[in-house]
Amino acid sequence: MSLREFTDERGRHWSVWDVYPTLAERRQRDAGPPTGIRERRRYVERRLRVKSNLARGWLVFESRDGERRRLAPIPGSPTDWKDATEEQLRSWCAIADPAPPPRRLIE
Repeated sequence: MSLREFTDERGRHWSVWDVYPTLAERRQRDAGPPTGIRERRRYVERRLRVKSNLARGWLVFESRDGERRRLAPIPGSPTDWKDATEEQLRSWCAIADPAPPPRRLIE
């Protein structure tokens, strides 16, 4: 994971980093074990599904005041964004979708 920082045209400070889901999170469906193979999980529970546009990773933009945005898929090759100009980062941030607030483990 790389981290970049930039300031947008309104003077807001942003941090941007890449996120890649693990292999388990990239499953398209929870099909269970193949026919004839015993289930090894002790507790069968629903597995997390990642939307198809997020399966190859996304960029997270977070401002100092807590606003978060997500851009998927990552523009160019997965490593190109690390060398992007600040102007490119600003334009990607502007078109990124609002992201939900981070989940808290304990409410």
